[in-house]
Amino acid sequence: MNRPKNTRAIIFSCLAAACFTLPHFGAHAAEITWRLQSVAGAGTTEYKNLVERFAKEVNQRTGGRVEVKTFPAGMLMSSATVVDAVSKGTLDVGHTYLVYFSGKEPALKAVNEWPAEVNALQGYNWFYEGGGSELMRKIVARHNMHFLGVSPLLGEQIWSKKPIRGVDDLKGLKVRAAGLAADGFAKLGASVVALPGEEVYTALQRGVVDAVEFTTMPVNYGLGLQEVAKFISVPSYSGGGTSDWIVSQAAWNKVPADLKPKIEEALKVASMDYNTSAVAEEKELMVKLEKSGVTLVKWPDSEMRKMENARLAVMRDKYAVESKDYAEKLDSQLKFLGKLGYRAN
Repeated sequence: MNRPKNTRAIIFSCLAAACFTLPHFGAHAAEITWRLQSVAGAGTTEYKNLVERFAKEVNQRTGGRVEVKTFPAGMLMSSATVVDAVSKGTLDVGHTYLVYFSGKEPALKAVNEWPAEVNALQGYNWFYEGGGSELMRKIVARHNMHFLGVSPLLGEQIWSKKPIRGVDDLKGLKVRAAGLAADGFAKLGASVVALPGEEVYTALQRGVVDAVEFTTMPVNYGLGLQEVAKFISVPSYSGGGTSDWIVSQAAWNKVPADLKPKIEEALKVASMDYNTSAVAEEKELMVKLEKSGVTLVKWPDSEMRKMENARLAVMRDKYAVESKDYAEKLDSQLKFLGKLGYRAN
């Protein structure tokens, strides 16, 4: 049965103010009030357990002195314009993907992605423990933003109308992809199609594409992709990534020094609690999907390595050449992966 278009679209935007509620914390007026728009859609686990949880933690930890008003994807503006709005100071906080800003800042290409997953929390740990925060804050600071922190992100899989068992099956296949995935798939011979997320379902349904990479399993499931794509290639080819939290520099400068660490801690608490719930949700969905007739196609390690090598080649030969800052970031990430046991070709 085809899922109505408006049901699928809720992942991207809320069509009426009734679709969400702004939390009301305490009786006293806050000293600082932030408006935050998330890349997460209204009603998703990510919005509820991460974004709204962050707002609640900030209020509690600052004693009500800082209030964060949260808005789901698309409520105030397109997700693609959030970083630009924070940079200009017209939005206080963005929970987003900095890759949206890569047209203006080449160092942010594939900023959330890794060539390989060794540890699901590698991106999170690299930022906080591996020197990532210093590198990334230097990059975004020149665009009038403070990089508050990151949240762990579940990896993505390939959802397809026919089984894809390895990289050879990608040759000539029409695949919806974006960013590093698009460049990596193209390098492996796929015919990459650029489509906004809102069109992914109908593109599969109508045969415009044979397969898609879009986002995490819970979000794809919420879009109903299992109705039109009966095969999912596992494991994730893009694990270990993160979503980004940025604050306009002007807004951050107004925060008293004693409150800044409390806001940072609020994000860490919300992020790790969300990660626990997201991992559990994904495991439950895998069981549910198989019971509903969807086939999980397991790629052997040898095929995963080919995918990793293609992605790494794009990062080294294209992105790092275009930006010295990106090259520095990639070098730092590869050294961090090396400590976890990964050896790049």
